Amino acid sequence: MIDMSKLLYREDAFCKAWQTEIDDTYEKDGLYFVSLKETAFYPGGGGQPADQGTIAGLEVKTVESKDGVPYYGLETRPEGMVDCSIDWEHRFDLMQQHTGQHLLSAAFRLVSGRGTVGFHLGKEDVTIDLPGDRLTEDELASVEQKVNELIYDDRKISNYYVTAAELAELPVVKQPTVTEDVRIVEIDGVEYNPCGGTHVASTGQIGMIKILKTEKQKQGQRIYFQCGKRALETTREMFAIMDQVAAQFQTGSKDVLTRIKKQSTDLQSAVKKAEELERQLEVLELRELAQTETSVIARSYQGKNVKALQRMAVTLLEAGKQFVILSDLDEQKLVVSHELEGFHCGNLFRESLPEFGGKGGGSAQTAQASFQKREDMERYIHFLQEHYQSIV
Repeated sequence: MIDMSKLLYREDAFCKAWQTEIDDTYEKDGLYFVSLKETAFYPGGGGQPADQGTIAGLEVKTVESKDGVPYYGLETRPEGMVDCSIDWEHRFDLMQQHTGQHLLSAAFRLVSGRGTVGFHLGKEDVTIDLPGDRLTEDELASVEQKVNELIYDDRKISNYYVTAAELAELPVVKQPTVTEDVRIVEIDGVEYNPCGGTHVASTGQIGMIKILKTEKQKQGQRIYFQCGKRALETTREMFAIMDQVAAQFQTGSKDVLTRIKKQSTDLQSAVKKAEELERQLEVLELRELAQTETSVIARSYQGKNVKALQRMAVTLLEAGKQFVILSDLDEQKLVVSHELEGFHCGNLFRESLPEFGGKGGGSAQTAQASFQKREDMERYIHFLQEHYQSIV
């Protein structure tokens, strides 16, 4: 097990560069894995990803643990004394998100009495899982207000190791998973939390916390949130989108929602009118087709879904037609219905469609098919017409 004194990040999370010596090396999967006598690289754990950075100018590709010691995968083998550096933008982002999770979880405990049962810190999403029923909008607003007030307070964050006896005297958020080298992260006046990760020095360095959305889980709720620079960038993106939408409506951002609701109402009304006109036109088309002397009908349309084609085919059969082929050119779909004795429409489709690049099937009286290419559908329509002529 590595000596805790060699884990520089535990004493100074703001250590960005240091010089040390290669302690051990082994080769695996095309990489050279090295351990360091002193390291400020956080190896990952507790929901927080591993640090990124360089050793002797070489990018750290991956991290793995061997007998409790972190080893860093490099493309070439360094030796002796080496200069190491942390990718600080990446590290500070993780520190903001991780510390923000501590503070947001504390705010949920303080405001609604809900404890955190899960935590995930990804490249984009940061989440905590809470037990209980659905969170109300008022509850979320109160928690978000509380956690940002704790940020404004700029409360000190400190970390230190405790003995078993000292641990027993602290009102910790949760019991540690280890029995030795127990490290406490204390947010002044808020909580004592056993944690081995990296954190900012005060709550003010979190910057801000924004709750983005919630999702129902089997045993509770999942909260999506962002802290610091991530929250700032998302806020900028959302305002930029809002400005573009407002410009499209030629109105101010505060009036966008009203304009969208009005446009939605107008659109729904227009759609209903269009559907009614379409039905009226359909009635006229069917009346004209029903009056033709031919017993077979083959027509192609644009913008007709399968249900509309099926409805039209039924009407034509009721008007006395024997064989109806209706298709939509936009979606490359067709419907066939008939009143012929001894002819199974679905069987014909299953046997013949593969040759034409189509998929589909149906019952004895009606079937439907879809095609990737319009020309394949047109060839199949011609095939159906010829087949009809061969059986009547």
